[in-house]
Amino acid sequence: MKKIFAQLVLILRKVGVLRYGVKKYKYTSAKDMPAEALMDNVYDAKKDLITKEDLKKLSPREKGEKH
Repeated sequence: MKKIFAQLVLILRKVGVLRYGVKKYKYTSAKDMPAEALMDNVYDAKKDLITKEDLKKLSPREKGEKH
């Protein structure tokens, strides 16, 4: 049951329904600034944003390709 709940929370975060966390950054220049510092309601870019790795994890059917 916990695994299903964790997967549900992950999906809700990726689609932008669920956001939580605290922002705190320490960087020396704008080049070092993390992407989430520039976006509202993004607390952890790896968890909140859809990445290339997330797209690679999709099965062919989920990508819309024919079998």
